[in-house]
Amino acid sequence: MITTYEADKAPMFSIGPGFSTWRTATLTLGMLYVFINYGQKEGRSWIYQTSILWDSRDVLDFCQRFKNNQTAKIVDISLLEPFQRDKTKTWRWTRVLEIRTYEEDFVEHPVYISDAGETVGLTPEEAKQKMKLIYKARRQPA
Repeated sequence: MITTYEADKAPMFSIGPGFSTWRTATLTLGMLYVFINYGQKEGRSWIYQTSILWDSRDVLDFCQRFKNNQTAKIVDISLLEPFQRDKTKTWRWTRVLEIRTYEEDFVEHPVYISDAGETVGLTPEEAKQKMKLIYKARRQPA
């Protein structure tokens, strides 16, 4: 989860009613975080931001909102994954090329396909099942 403290609130940077801005946030080790870099069109220009999500339902909803939207676009998606090297727990950044979903017990579950071809969220055997494409990364210029 993402935790903030009242003492770290930065109201001078708040973008309006209903929003809070924080100087710092703490991420719980052991959870998968999804960083979505996106742009929203304001007039003739684009305003870019990054949202950090940890609940899979929020990730799927976020991606659906951007599908076929002319005034908002996802620039790229990365994962911050818990990773253990020997006895040390740490983090690993992974770039996401695709997000697919599968349904189990009437609930959609995301599967992240990394730039290394790994499936995050399923075993290789489970990854062979039929899935629906939710997000596909834009091609990066050479």
